[in-house]
Amino acid sequence: MANLAQLPSLHDEITQEYYRTTAARGHIATREHYAFTSQQLERRLHGWLPGDPDTRFLDLACGCGDMLYLLEQRGIAATTGVDLCREELDNAHLFVRGQLVQQDVLQFLQSEPDESYDFITALNFLEHLAKDKLLAVLAEVRRVLAPGGTLVAIVPNAISPFGCTTRHWDLTHEWAFTPNNFRQLATLCGFDSKIELRECGPVAHGFRSVLRVVAWTFIRAAISAWLLVEIADRKGGIYTMDMMVRLRRPLT
Repeated sequence: MANLAQLPSLHDEITQEYYRTTAARGHIATREHYAFTSQQLERRLHGWLPGDPDTRFLDLACGCGDMLYLLEQRGIAATTGVDLCREELDNAHLFVRGQLVQQDVLQFLQSEPDESYDFITALNFLEHLAKDKLLAVLAEVRRVLAPGGTLVAIVPNAISPFGCTTRHWDLTHEWAFTPNNFRQLATLCGFDSKIELRECGPVAHGFRSVLRVVAWTFIRAAISAWLLVEIADRKGGIYTMDMMVRLRRPLT
């Protein structure tokens, strides 16, 4: 029988081969694809994106570089992405001008100077971390952010009736989040206590999307009513399978 201690970690195997095992099913190496995905990200993150062209931007687990592409199209030149998967970074190099680093995110952050970034994203990444490593990563994010700097994350939402789908969609997902988790983490890591949460629901930009928005309005009202009946608490009112969170480093 093989020694279990010598077997490769499933988490590490999938992470290092993430393009082949996961991302390749949705990624197309064309400028049209990047224009489409960046448009979707811009709609979803409206109001949370930096407008200053001098912003120093870091994307954690940047994948094929969709978020980097969006920020560069918005005129931001100082962009950096870090990821463990070489094939994803090779795809990103085709359309992204910024620095791309193949390294563990925590190790990368630990090597960076204090206050070296203004805006950091972690889209569909934090759920891949064990809790102790999550705490270490967020503590380092807070350290490398400039005063007033921002972290924006997208994570599975445990409050959603279908949050279990996102939680278990990927074999490397460790857990799903609730709004209270981020209140706890913000306190522990020294972020501003005022966290901002947003649903990852449909955004109106055409006739079909307007219909989806209307339908979602009725669905979320039903979820809210269910929670009010069961526990007399709406639990923050964020009910989509994924949720977005914005954390800030205090100015002082």
